[in-house]
Amino acid sequence: MSRLTGRARARALAGLYAALGIANSAAAANRFRTGEWATKPLLMPVLTAFALVAAGDRKQDVRLPAAGMVLSGLGDTALLGSESWFVPGMGAFAAAHACYIAALARDGAARGVRPRVAACYAAAWAVLIAVLWRGLGSLRVPVAAYSLLLVAMAVLASGRNREAAAGGALFVVSDALIACGLAGVNAVPRQESAVMPTYVAAQFLLAAGFLRSQRGTAEP
Repeated sequence: MSRLTGRARARALAGLYAALGIANSAAAANRFRTGEWATKPLLMPVLTAFALVAAGDRKQDVRLPAAGMVLSGLGDTALLGSESWFVPGMGAFAAAHACYIAALARDGAARGVRPRVAACYAAAWAVLIAVLWRGLGSLRVPVAAYSLLLVAMAVLASGRNREAAAGGALFVVSDALIACGLAGVNAVPRQESAVMPTYVAAQFLLAAGFLRSQRGTAEP
């Protein structure tokens, strides 16, 4: 009964996360600041709760990812503030990626990484930084360093399982769109509107990936 209750709670939290993600994405697309403030700070706490509840007796295994989600929540809130909070927010996300990397390394994700995938990520990072370098101004070094850490996380996630791989890839897409905006580059139409949907999906997929015991094998 308790296991069923735990699953029901996890499903409810996943549904709440999806609802908050949709609401926040709509608010961000329409630049509705009140809506953003009402929803964005809640995203990661809800996802953290989902991960811990869904883990059941394996909470120890998701503590590092959960710490990353908490740090992501701090980053989310910081990025809602003034421009002076951008670098601290980026620092919070960098710390979050460090937690994800540590968890992925602990779980042996590096063994599943394909050299071709790692090479593609490295090439994409180099091209992106080269294209945006001039437009990033004083943010050149912070963005380059942060994005390198992000790409390292995505590469490791690609060796974990399909959910984690997709989450890492979407995280790269989301943050690449932010970087394009910072550099004044319009990579795709309405790129600002795509940032939150890809980010929300990325975080959930990473959480789902961490909740699987090994590559391609679902938790029983």
